[in-house]
Amino acid sequence: MVQPVLNITNNFDATEERTFTFIYLGAEKSSSNLLSIRENSANSTAVYEEEMISADKKHILPASTLVNGKSYLAKIKVKTSNGWTDWSTEINFLCLNKPVINFDTIDSKNFVYTDEVLMSALYYQAQGDTVNNYQFTLYDQNHITIQTYPVRVPATSATTRLSEEVTGLIKGKLYYISITVNTSHDIEYTTEKQFIPQYIVPTISGIIQPLALNDEGQIIIESFLKQILATPVKPFIPNRATDSDTYYSYYKDDYIIIPNDNPLMFTKLGMAKASDFIVKVWCMNVLNGTMLDFAPELGNGIHIRFVKHDDYITCEKNFGSLKSRTKSNIVKGLGLKEFYLYIKVKEFRIQMEIVPITE
Repeated sequence: MVQPVLNITNNFDATEERTFTFIYLGAEKSSSNLLSIRENSANSTAVYEEEMISADKKHILPASTLVNGKSYLAKIKVKTSNGWTDWSTEINFLCLNKPVINFDTIDSKNFVYTDEVLMSALYYQAQGDTVNNYQFTLYDQNHITIQTYPVRVPATSATTRLSEEVTGLIKGKLYYISITVNTSHDIEYTTEKQFIPQYIVPTISGIIQPLALNDEGQIIIESFLKQILATPVKPFIPNRATDSDTYYSYYKDDYIIIPNDNPLMFTKLGMAKASDFIVKVWCMNVLNGTMLDFAPELGNGIHIRFVKHDDYITCEKNFGSLKSRTKSNIVKGLGLKEFYLYIKVKEFRIQMEIVPITE
């Protein structure tokens, strides 16, 4: 009777399910197969020996059947109308824990703070399996490859630190970085991490205000300097040639009046594909109707609109024919009064609270 051949399998993590495949070229059709696995030592007995009824040339080993850190031998035989075939030749394999790779250049908020990063990853494997080579790949927010970096060999002085210089990053844009490692025990493992360059850009702007003293024939120059150490964004006026403040009126010399037909728009807020964010908005004299509209660049995609009512605010999201609406707390007599609007988004779920400002 023809003997089956058990195909060689790569080393794998015993905590995961594994499919063994085999070749059987006998004239009789096989109806089931029997897989036997034992530790790779003299006179060892089977730790797994189960029959699987299947016409397919495969046998699925359940997860956690074997133990990581051990070497095993496996063989298989098949059942036909004439009975069982002989055992196949044994194959050898190892069970090893998956490597753990941490990108230590990326902080807990998934930020990096410069446009040129020496991307660094720390490698660990429970059984001490070392890295033969590795390769980084950079993707955009749609998982389209931006750059595949050369295959590298770890430095002999730091075999567990894997690094690659990544340049040309754009502030506020979402990226993915992946690393693929090949180990000395023939394990190939890939992991990835998302990140956003959110580096600080210092800016300084100033206001100079001349004051004429007619009685004294003098001019007093008052200078106000403002330094911003954060992500700078600049509002602009849609459909206007310039952003001149002459398009707006002022109240008490401190407050700008933004009418419905002349809104201000902010872009490049660096939110990328944020599912979590917090917003605090100071408001006064807000008319009923749409007061805020968050949308992807160019106004495409899903909008998050905040609509003012007499005593409360709703947040509305539309996706095709579906609409979701969230309501804030109710503040009786809110009207045009001054208030703070706190917005908290967690996993795309929105919470709002109106806090009136008292004199």
